[in-house]
Amino acid sequence: MFDDINLVQLLSSSKPIEIARNLTDEQIRLILPSLLWLGLQQCPKNHRLTISAQLLQIVSRFHDMDSIIELFEIDFHSLNIEIKRLQRIKQKVLEGGQQNSNVLINQEIITFEQTTARDRCRIVAQILFDNYDKDQQLLTSLLDEPNHVRIVGDVICVLVLHLSHSFKFDILISNVLYSKHSYEYLIRLILNIPTLKLTIVELIVRCSHNDEVRYRILHTFVKLYPIHKLRLLRLCHQRQTLLPLILNLLDNSTVNILLLILSNSKQRVWFKKNQTSELVHNLITKLFELYRLKQCSIHSIFKITAILHVHCNVKFSSDEVQHLLDLLISKTTDVTLGLCFLFMVPSLVERNEQKIIEWLTPTMSSISTDDKLLMIGLFCMTNYNEPLNAIVSSTLDFPCRIDPGHFHHSRLLLIQRVFTNDLLVQRFATIQITSNLNSHITIKHIPAHFICYLLSKGLCNQHRVQMSSWVWSQILQCTTPIHPIMLTLINELVTTIVDSRYLWHLIPIDTDMIHNYLKSSEDNIPTKMLILLYLLTLNDQATGEMANHFHQSTRILFDLLPLPHLVEQLTTKDYDAIAPQLGRLMMDQLPQVFLADHALHLETDSQLISLRHRSKTNTIGSLTDQLKNTLANGISRKQADRWRRRWFRVYAFRGQLLTLKTTQILLDNNQIAYDDLCADPHCLLRFPFQIYNYPSVIQIILFIMREILIASRHYFERINKGKQLQQPSSLQSDMICIQDVKSKQLQETLVHTQEALVIQILLDVLHEYKKTACLPAYRELQGVICSFIHQMFITNPVLAKLVHFQGYPSDQIKPLIYSVPSMHICLDFIPQMLASSELDTQIFGFELLTDLSSFYPIRTALLVVKLALQVYATLLRVLSNDDRLRFFSRTYKFLTQMSSIFPPLTQNSVYVLQQAIRACSLPPSNLPQLKWTSDSLGRPRRIDI
Repeated sequence: MFDDINLVQLLSSSKPIEIARNLTDEQIRLILPSLLWLGLQQCPKNHRLTISAQLLQIVSRFHDMDSIIELFEIDFHSLNIEIKRLQRIKQKVLEGGQQNSNVLINQEIITFEQTTARDRCRIVAQILFDNYDKDQQLLTSLLDEPNHVRIVGDVICVLVLHLSHSFKFDILISNVLYSKHSYEYLIRLILNIPTLKLTIVELIVRCSHNDEVRYRILHTFVKLYPIHKLRLLRLCHQRQTLLPLILNLLDNSTVNILLLILSNSKQRVWFKKNQTSELVHNLITKLFELYRLKQCSIHSIFKITAILHVHCNVKFSSDEVQHLLDLLISKTTDVTLGLCFLFMVPSLVERNEQKIIEWLTPTMSSISTDDKLLMIGLFCMTNYNEPLNAIVSSTLDFPCRIDPGHFHHSRLLLIQRVFTNDLLVQRFATIQITSNLNSHITIKHIPAHFICYLLSKGLCNQHRVQMSSWVWSQILQCTTPIHPIMLTLINELVTTIVDSRYLWHLIPIDTDMIHNYLKSSEDNIPTKMLILLYLLTLNDQATGEMANHFHQSTRILFDLLPLPHLVEQLTTKDYDAIAPQLGRLMMDQLPQVFLADHALHLETDSQLISLRHRSKTNTIGSLTDQLKNTLANGISRKQADRWRRRWFRVYAFRGQLLTLKTTQILLDNNQIAYDDLCADPHCLLRFPFQIYNYPSVIQIILFIMREILIASRHYFERINKGKQLQQPSSLQSDMICIQDVKSKQLQETLVHTQEALVIQILLDVLHEYKKTACLPAYRELQGVICSFIHQMFITNPVLAKLVHFQGYPSDQIKPLIYSVPSMHICLDFIPQMLASSELDTQIFGFELLTDLSSFYPIRTALLVVKLALQVYATLLRVLSNDDRLRFFSRTYKFLTQMSSIFPPLTQNSVYVLQQAIRACSLPPSNLPQLKWTSDSLGRPRRIDI
């Protein structure tokens, strides 16, 4: 009678004829308050008046009609005021400590049927809407009396219709649920006031007592209003109540709620509290029925039953095992999913070994084997349970751990009959790569992880399976930010290639493939970064003849990589995973790419920076063609500046290749290689002399020179290291010989000599250029060359000492001091120059000190000058007459200018000058003119020398 859906449909349609025709008198009596309320409405439209008349005709045959009509005629406004007044009085009585506050209302309940309609409403409201001192006896007396059920039910419906805004429903619902007739009361309330049905139902769910009645009410509600089923069950799930209702109403729309309950460890505790053997087996039976009706997936069934078995200690009956096995080996079941389910329920394998083997064997023999299945086989073979747990968890979609004890028998069976070593390793070469691999991928174990495992354990070498092409394919599919696994993958690949423990080795990635890719691709920086990491790691780990072979085969590849641009990108967060190792390897093997000077010449104009064609080969060709034209016909200054800017922009993306092509044009030698430049850096300066007329071009040449000088150091280190590795370790004499010659020191000496020679050549060029060029052109070239020399001195202060001991034209001293800010470091080694046994070195030292002191009149210079005066006096005594005259004629400015630079040394300078005049027998007309200052007119302080 209560769960007939016609009640809802006919009441909502408001068709009196249909109601009378399709409902019984008992059903009409349930909704009588609602029908009377509709019939008594004041409706202005004629058809509604007709409907009201028809409704009244239907309800007129019920003798309870008059009593319900009386309820509707009450003045509810005054009643509401009276009820609230009585509640306040009761509250004060209770606060005063009186215990007999309910005596009067008890007497009224006894005569409840004889009271007026207004008093009935007041009594029911006082008891059911009262939240103070809930009296169970009052509730029982009013609600449980059989004669009161219909009357009280009518009163509740009318009160809620008129006073819903004045009282809290949760108090009403909670009080009604204490009655043994609460089911009838609340269902009638829901039917008669459908606008409040969801509010009433939600309050029923929130109550915490009388679960059996709440279950019946909500079950009936779902039958009456199936559209609200999912919302109701979600609320039950949220409140963790009425679990039997969720399980009883399980269908394709609510299976997910059950999965949420079982997958969450906290909610599983709620499930276990309600768990009974009957409940669980009924649930499993219902799942199989839903699958038969195609309302539940195999994945959901496996997941639910696996959780029940693992976390709820459910033991399956023989019929349930057979059903699960039938699902497992069916053609529609995914093999990987089924295998993961078996790992969680290993008892299925023990009972049905042969069926499982017959089910798995054809799948492993198939070419299109799932990648996950191969990974599972690998971890079974290696007994590596941690990633196996991860795969099973991701496949079944809930965190789980395999019990090693129960799983041991199943694992042995699988690796002996299905996952054999040869089959697995051979098939791993066909595993799919991960598209667009980057660190945003949240999957814990991707194919690259398993390839790393194969490589690290030497399985590829043992079973002679080439994996280099697979790694290359994965490198091509990488994007930013770089996934950390790529660093491990490349390291393991290189280690396996150079591993000497195995007779059979993996071959390196084909250099022709890398070469073709680099020539054809433009902007795929992540892949180029990984290629560079692979090449540098290979060169770093290879030894002996293998190292020489790899170096020769990879040398040309470095020319195709945009090394300067890669260095800039390495500092971004996209490459954090590989930056430490790649930066170290580049610093060890390609230190020249860390020159940042080219960035200073780049334009800020977005149109220039965003040029895509700057990295193409034809851009290099246009630059070299213009350089050829310059050598042949010359260009204007503006064209030279534009060419320089273009050169630096292209260099950022072409790097060493542009360096090499430019050098070949300058030297008119297409056969020269980058290693040739590293072996003999100063050969770069053998270009035609007229190029010095273009300072913009000289800037580029000197930039190339700095790059080559840095690369030259690494070049000699590599050669020296190769020679040491070629020496047999058993020959102690050879080791002693190497220690005696101190190859490292010889290498440093060679490098310093080359760098000093470059500076010497440039200073000689300046000296010659001054003879033919105009002053502005000379000054501009001087600025470019001196800037280069300053960078060299700052990078390696030893160079300054070496260059000055070798000497250069004296007329270049002052330009160097004015244009090279680091020249002040010469003050540190001038005493050594003065102590030299060669007179030319001593003369050059005095000339250098004279100009340095005038430009840097600092305390260090004062101390050196004091020492130099003493050396000067000593030389006058020990030199021969001819040497003395030559010495004095070139250094007398030192004596004459010190008085103006350091006035305290005036007396000492004059004294030494007098000695020089006497020693050289100079007539007064040949005496040098002293430079005096106002500070030197007084008596100078005596400074001992």
